[in-house]
Amino acid sequence: MLALIGTIISMFNDLLLKALNKEIVPRPPVWLMRQAGRYLPEYQKIRSKVSFLELCDDPELSVEVSIQPYTRFNTDAVIVFSDILLPAQKMGLDLEFTEDGPKINNLITHEHQIKALKIPMANEETYPTLTAIKMLKKEVGSKVPIVGFSGAPWTLFCYMTEGYSSPNFHKAKKFLHGNPEAAHQLLSKITNTTFLYLTMQANAGASVLQIFDTWAGLLSLEDYRTYALPYLKQLLSDLLPLKVPIILYTNNSHHLLPKISMLKVNALSLDWRCNLQEVRDTYGSSLGLQGNLDPTILLTNETVVREKTKNMISGIKDWNKGYVCNLGHGILPTTPIENVNAFLETVHEFVSNPVALSS
Repeated sequence: MLALIGTIISMFNDLLLKALNKEIVPRPPVWLMRQAGRYLPEYQKIRSKVSFLELCDDPELSVEVSIQPYTRFNTDAVIVFSDILLPAQKMGLDLEFTEDGPKINNLITHEHQIKALKIPMANEETYPTLTAIKMLKKEVGSKVPIVGFSGAPWTLFCYMTEGYSSPNFHKAKKFLHGNPEAAHQLLSKITNTTFLYLTMQANAGASVLQIFDTWAGLLSLEDYRTYALPYLKQLLSDLLPLKVPIILYTNNSHHLLPKISMLKVNALSLDWRCNLQEVRDTYGSSLGLQGNLDPTILLTNETVVREKTKNMISGIKDWNKGYVCNLGHGILPTTPIENVNAFLETVHEFVSNPVALSS
């Protein structure tokens, strides 16, 4: 009986959890942001029958597409299929997904709209994602960690005041600077909503949480300190009692690193514009890091993918402690599957042939 229990326990892949806890690992854990998505034919088959929001709101289908990359590539984590804008919808905004991406039809433009927003109850009736996480826990929770996620307060603010994705979010920044008091009110409501949502994800079975601050880089360091950082700090502080590892993703945020590097998270997920070893050299050798291959590399060929992946990992001195291999942004829809496989295989092989990979 004891031998059987030992076998069962050893089947759990805890590389991600160990890396996030700064334990020594035999190879870097690896998963991909947006790893369940349009580049997979099995995902496209499901999406041909339902809309994006219908997929998010159907726990059984969400679980199916969440597991697809794990089944195909043997990733070291399964991230629940959902979208960062669902809390905005639950707060009272009209969300739809078009061919051009997400769109909020009743974006926030006045203070009275903020007062009308609700902080929704974080339960399975409000968020089918929580049901999906519970189902994932039963399906794969004994094999790999489940990653839950949300958008950061500032990034959700951007969408709620702009209405859609934008290269500069000029409406959001106009609102921020033109109505600072109202902006703080909105950011506070978003923070409280996000805290409840992430807490319930952890309670449902997510053993890692990732917070996406995709649009942090739009802010100057001064504005980041004023509008984004206080709410991110509050969120992280409120989540601390959960004792769940947290990864913070920021995009185009090199100028913000003096502040971001001081946040109490297990790892910073950074884009390809940052040299990960330089970040550690500057802000601390024990800093947990995730990333950061440029997703466009996966559009090339297997030879290039393998070479760039090897260079990325070998460029980090202590890759076996506090490092998670990932992309610097979400995987692109037109990515060839064979290139994804080459990326993941290269990381998986690191343990068996580290000398070749570091040469």
